[in-house]
Amino acid sequence: MTVLIVDDQPDVVRGEEQGINWTSLGVDRILSAYSVPEAEKLLLSEPVSVLLCDIEMPPRSGLELLELIRERKLPTRCIFLSAHAEFTYAQEAVRLGGFDYILQPAPYSEIEDAVLRALDDIKEKAPVSVHQEREPSPGEYTGSSSPVASAIEYIRQNLDRDISRSEIAEAIYLNPEYLSRLFKKETGIALNEFIVREKIEQAKSMLEGTDIPVSLIALKIGYTNFSYFSQVFKRHTGLSPLEYRQQHGRH
Repeated sequence: MTVLIVDDQPDVVRGEEQGINWTSLGVDRILSAYSVPEAEKLLLSEPVSVLLCDIEMPPRSGLELLELIRERKLPTRCIFLSAHAEFTYAQEAVRLGGFDYILQPAPYSEIEDAVLRALDDIKEKAPVSVHQEREPSPGEYTGSSSPVASAIEYIRQNLDRDISRSEIAEAIYLNPEYLSRLFKKETGIALNEFIVREKIEQAKSMLEGTDIPVSLIALKIGYTNFSYFSQVFKRHTGLSPLEYRQQHGRH
């Protein structure tokens, strides 16, 4: 597995090269670049698994690299490490398909966790060889024969997006109406309500255990409208996200 680190500050690149336990993550090759043009050349010439990238690298932006990855359909997962908490930056990163957005300064352990999740995501979605190359069927998300278990696993692996009933049903080869009835029968909860509950639980966990800005937490669980996220969160917990963090966050 190859990781490309991109930042216009050499100290940052050096720190990530030396401070992260790459061997334990299964990464055997580290590439580095100090500008967007330099990184573009590497992305187009090397098989890069994970891109660790700053956003502001004047006169260009790291978001351009994510656009390149999307346009060329590269299998690279992009993790942004930025000192900027602006909602618009994170929103654009999510819109373009960024894998994660980490607000700096962050401990190397947090970066390691994001890289590990990205590598796991690559392995899960990589083609496998069974007589011939094929894409893994979405039902392989769990290895379980239960459609409801498969649906739950799919939901939990895609909480960072706005997933729909139709998408989940297609992923596990079921009719959407049938999936809804089956899910409610086996769990006692409507499918859409379960999705929201899972997102809120993940948001609560991040509010309790991290200092990530609330606006970024909203994006990390698939809500691009911050006001709507706050309304949904309060409806489920009785508190606004900020109130919840004040009462339950680490001190």
